[in-house]
Amino acid sequence: MADEADLAFDSEQHHLAYALQQRHGAVLHPVGCCHNCGADDVARRLFCDPDCAADWEYEDSVRRKLGLLPHRVPARARQRVRLAA
Repeated sequence: MADEADLAFDSEQHHLAYALQQRHGAVLHPVGCCHNCGADDVARRLFCDPDCAADWEYEDSVRRKLGLLPHRVPARARQRVRLAA
């Protein structure tokens, strides 16, 4: 028979697994340009250089802390994805 500590642990694990599952959907994928500045010369990478990656991570963490929408892919990348489809 489970005591209160076991029930609390199970509930905590359930909420943690759900949160991780929701976060997993926010993974970036290469789109043909830098996710931060939109530079075209990145091929199959997410960012054009380490500075852009650091800037994006900082902005993303601030957005999450403030409860804002996720960082958007630059407009040039969205157009390129639409044209490729």
